[in-house]
Amino acid sequence: MRFIAALPWNFAIIVALILLEQTKMPIDGIAEKALFILYLFVLILGFINSSTITTHNFTWLIIHSVLAVAVISGFVSYLYWGTATGVDFIYWIGLGIVLINAIISPINSFKSALRDYQAHDSE
Repeated sequence: MRFIAALPWNFAIIVALILLEQTKMPIDGIAEKALFILYLFVLILGFINSSTITTHNFTWLIIHSVLAVAVISGFVSYLYWGTATGVDFIYWIGLGIVLINAIISPINSFKSALRDYQAHDSE
């Protein structure tokens, strides 16, 4: 469980989308289904990881969230202005999942830490 919590799962989406773009792989039914499964997997793991938090993990979560938003913003900018095809729908969904995870996970972990602190303080 510790290994799962240590990984920045948002970067799995980013790496998958960059590899998809660099290999010029056509986005057909199988690739779309695999990406949607990856999106769902990352979203669920993001919420699970943010609910079990320590001070060290919270710091890394904030750093990973900021870096993920910066990298995905640069990548979508590259797709929008640097390619002839533009941004496909599947890329927009990936961007949305990364943004949702980067915004909600720190909020969820902060609420979890406050709840744990209040439970520990009342003892």
